[in-house]
Amino acid sequence: MPYTDNYDRDTFGIIDFWVRNNFEHGEFFDREISHHEMELARANHQMVQRMGGIFRQAESKSGDIVHLLNEAKSSTHEFKDLLLHTMDKALRCEVIISTPVSLLDHMIREAEEAQQVFKLIETGATVTPADATIHENYFWLRQMLDHLIFISHYVDASNYELHDEVRAKTKKFENLFLQANALRTIIRHPRNEISPILNTFNQMVIKEAKALEAFKLELSELIKACAAVTTAPPNLLEHIAREAHHLWRNLEEKVVF
Repeated sequence: MPYTDNYDRDTFGIIDFWVRNNFEHGEFFDREISHHEMELARANHQMVQRMGGIFRQAESKSGDIVHLLNEAKSSTHEFKDLLLHTMDKALRCEVIISTPVSLLDHMIREAEEAQQVFKLIETGATVTPADATIHENYFWLRQMLDHLIFISHYVDASNYELHDEVRAKTKKFENLFLQANALRTIIRHPRNEISPILNTFNQMVIKEAKALEAFKLELSELIKACAAVTTAPPNLLEHIAREAHHLWRNLEEKVVF
């Protein structure tokens, strides 16, 4: 699936982004389920098929939006439960998969975030720009940090220069995540406006997220050309580049979506 970063910020577009995320997570997970785990593989495959239909409908902006939102909520809930059940079994060494527990947790957190976004849509609730950017930084910077750790996991050890670059970016995003975590309590409620300190941090994150998006897409092209030794799934880098784009775009627009 080609890289897309131009979805509309209407309800169809937001559903498209989040359900597509879960759909691709399911595809990645499918590659890492042992052939001994037939029941798990079947359940995940059914989820992938269902979510694929939902995001394609959202992408085409067709059908009843209320029904589509309910389908998005239901499929996200079921997918999260499947991942939670699998993670619990993985922690007990009761399932044969090659997916790291930290990656299962990463996918579960995004499913939970999707549920919160769908709730905002359903209730029509609003989030102040300051609260929105503090939340987006805290949530997505952790995900960006995970991405870099997963890239290191997939990239072959023989790619020394690439690993050096990934380590440098990992350290940068570790610091950004720690700062985002600190700002959650340093800038306390009521957060009626974006303070100069928060604005400076937001601009820093926007700059680094854009650079990370570009890096992921460059690496994606290397992988497609078989020019980097890696076990990464074919569209993994496009998937995580889209999320980096989502982060800086949300910070620029000061929203949670």
